[in-house]
Amino acid sequence: MKSFFLSGLFIAVMLPCTSRSAISDKPVKATFPLSADEVSIYNAVLRHYGGDKDTALNVSQTTYPLDPDSPMDGLKGAECLKGIHLENIAVVPHSFHELPPDVLPGKKMKLVDPRKQTTIVRSNDPSKTIRKGKPVGDALESAYSTALFSMSEIGFDKDHRFAVVSYRFWCGSLCGNGSTLVFEKVKGEWRNANRNCGSWIS
Repeated sequence: MKSFFLSGLFIAVMLPCTSRSAISDKPVKATFPLSADEVSIYNAVLRHYGGDKDTALNVSQTTYPLDPDSPMDGLKGAECLKGIHLENIAVVPHSFHELPPDVLPGKKMKLVDPRKQTTIVRSNDPSKTIRKGKPVGDALESAYSTALFSMSEIGFDKDHRFAVVSYRFWCGSLCGNGSTLVFEKVKGEWRNANRNCGSWIS
């Protein structure tokens, strides 16, 4: 994972925290709890990101809206959605949920307050700590340990056979990555459909 970030450290893209400017109204907290399908999908996203390892992650306790027009989410004109019509696409750009502990597949993962973690990420931004003399490797390792991992609301098709969700791993102004994934329900289990809608790295 370190080499993944090192190779892309100097590629500048828009910050994960600023993409919400595309939505004019403030997202509203959903009053209904997450469904069993949604919990399973968030769990699958975290397992996908962590791989076979029990990866340490600071997971935002709230989701963020899934914006079909945001270049960060990569859904506009995306080939990955060919043949899939998202039934709730009018709702997911304007809502968010609080995540229950059930979504966490690993013991090293924890739910965190995104506002508090954002403050920590900014103070531990490798672009700052490197300028202060910290070795690049140490600065990145420290930044990864305090990074914020966030997941979007989930878009479903009418039959709840397909689901779309994005994630963001943010560790500083030029430190992070993200992607939008499509899941398919096969024999009662949500699996990555390998229809990647795009990814980014900074």
